[in-house]
Amino acid sequence: MFEGIINFFKNLGKKDGQAVKSKDAAKERLHLVLMQDRANVSADFLDLMKQEIIEVIKKYIDVDENAIDVRLTNKTNGDGLAGAPALYANIPIVSIKEEVKNKMARQTNQKDDKQEVQKEEKEVAVEKKEDMEKKEETVKEELKIEDDKTEEAKLKDETKSEEKSQKIDDKEAITEKETEQNTKTTEELEENEKEKNNSK
Repeated sequence: MFEGIINFFKNLGKKDGQAVKSKDAAKERLHLVLMQDRANVSADFLDLMKQEIIEVIKKYIDVDENAIDVRLTNKTNGDGLAGAPALYANIPIVSIKEEVKNKMARQTNQKDDKQEVQKEEKEVAVEKKEDMEKKEETVKEELKIEDDKTEEAKLKDETKSEEKSQKIDDKEAITEKETEQNTKTTEELEENEKEKNNSK
């Protein structure tokens, strides 16, 4: 008999628990209906949106469709009051599709390859720039050497011209001296002859 009383209270507790659960479920359904009404969204529209969201997500990942929970909720404002309705989606991911992983890996590799190519192109551009600068420097040095050679040749030409001019001047001076000496000698001879003639 004592056991019967205990069972009676246990069953009574279960009924109260079930009543609380059904009460919470009814409250949740009513809450959902009110939010759908406020957002001007029907249950059919919500189901359609849920299916489309699932279809898009299924392109990339495998999901547990039975455990998906898409519903409208009230967004809580900073002051704690219920604000505008918000869409809540809880979608359990089973796995990421292999082809998506491969595609992501390819994109990553392509990005890495592109970055590597860009890096190599930058290095080549830097090398070309350095080569151009070296060539310009070499050309400048060659031009300077050529200018120095030209200047040196001019100096040699000037020196040769001066030497030639000096030789010509020297020859003229020698010729003048010789002419003077010849003139003196001729005058002396003439004088000697005159003296001879006078003495005769």
